[in-house]
Amino acid sequence: MLYFENNRMVKNVVIVLLVILVIAEGYLLYQSHTALKMQQQTAMTQITKQKSLPPAGPDSRRKGGAPIIMSKGMNLKTSPIAKFAYQIAPGNMSTDAQKALVGWKIKTEKAESGALIVTLTPSDSDDQSQQYTVATGNVLYFIEQTPVDDKAGQDKDFNYRDDYGIITNSAGVIQ
Repeated sequence: MLYFENNRMVKNVVIVLLVILVIAEGYLLYQSHTALKMQQQTAMTQITKQKSLPPAGPDSRRKGGAPIIMSKGMNLKTSPIAKFAYQIAPGNMSTDAQKALVGWKIKTEKAESGALIVTLTPSDSDDQSQQYTVATGNVLYFIEQTPVDDKAGQDKDFNYRDDYGIITNSAGVIQ
């Protein structure tokens, strides 16, 4: 009988030690996982702070720059593309905006909601167009980074795939 009680006690001690060991290992795994996440977050924060947008415009590709991809939530007014952005709606277009639209026809309609529906169509292609719905309080900009492909005398844009619109709120944040 004493043998069984000692054997049981040894088994209980072994089980308790195994449970403690498993709990300790789980805790260590959790700590290392947390530390790794913190390192990754710190690294991403440093990369984000160091990273700036590449140059924009006609020479950016020759200088090894990649095209700038603007997305919702970014601020157009503080981006390198800002100097190539021309307000076309709402309101009257500036002379610079009219020059940027060489090779394009622009049509503006008012929707029942009060929004403006702006359609941009290349002058030499009626079967292709870009359409934008500009809600009240928002602004539509026309982006023209490469004016060298425009021929004002012929009202032609020889590469209209590099021209597009961007809608922002009044502060310049892309919608």
